[in-house]
Amino acid sequence: MSQPATKSVLITGANSGLGKDLARQLALRDDFGVIYLACRDLAKARAAAQDLVAVTGRSIFHVLNMDMRELDSVRRAVPAIEVPVDAVVMNAGGIGGPHPTALTPEGATEIFAANVLGHVVLLEELLAARALTEVAVLTGSEAARGVPKLRIPRPAFADGSVDEFASVIDGSFFGDHHKPNVRLAYGQVKYLGALWMAALARQHSRLRFITMSPGNTAGTQALRDLPAPMRVLAQRVLMPYLAPALGVAHKLEDGAQRLLMAVTDPALRSGAFYASKASALTGPVIDQADIIPELDDPARQDHAAEAIQRFLA
Repeated sequence: MSQPATKSVLITGANSGLGKDLARQLALRDDFGVIYLACRDLAKARAAAQDLVAVTGRSIFHVLNMDMRELDSVRRAVPAIEVPVDAVVMNAGGIGGPHPTALTPEGATEIFAANVLGHVVLLEELLAARALTEVAVLTGSEAARGVPKLRIPRPAFADGSVDEFASVIDGSFFGDHHKPNVRLAYGQVKYLGALWMAALARQHSRLRFITMSPGNTAGTQALRDLPAPMRVLAQRVLMPYLAPALGVAHKLEDGAQRLLMAVTDPALRSGAFYASKASALTGPVIDQADIIPELDDPARQDHAAEAIQRFLA
């Protein structure tokens, strides 16, 4: 007789793309019995839940209204979670909407709030309530090490100090430039997110904290904020056909499979950031500290965590 499906997971950004397909893949397993879909658009979240029930044949999906760029929205949603949850997948993000370097009320850029700051609030609330039992997963990106093929420069820092990292969070890193390099800003955000997760791993040894890049994945909403002509070209031609043919992108289910591995594989090292091998955007994942050794620097990890806390004080 099979064991009852007792595990629960919360996925942010779950109404489409990677989050939705991860929910589908988890529902097809025997061990997950509750899946929270945390999304900023309630109508889209409910539609996604209906789709997932139809595809999987399981009515295990619960909708939460949560906008990672609005921290109070995150705080309001947490009490609706039937705690504890076994896993949380912090997947919402992207390039921060139409104005990625605009500032939130907390003084962080929209791109940082969407990818990291809202998830910091979510995870801290769960940790404070002892409402997370196994694993936290943050969706990372190869952009954290730079992607020359996509014209994303490698994030570089003078000293990795708290002040320098804080300048990334509030956008002042770019000085008075009218058009900051959003590609670089995205890589910086993912870099700081990985450091923050590593700092947490050292503080909470009973849990696992994994940063996992889904790789360059077709079928996501990551390009939704591009100008219309560029967005249509990317979504209808580049990502579904050209990029996979050139070996620089893979299918949606392949990207979601990486996140599934982060949730379910206890052999992955807590605090590590996993992504494609050097110069690759798909295929097997490796510990990125093999490429970027400073990811394993406890001082740099703590500096990132301290910089983030400045925007929550």
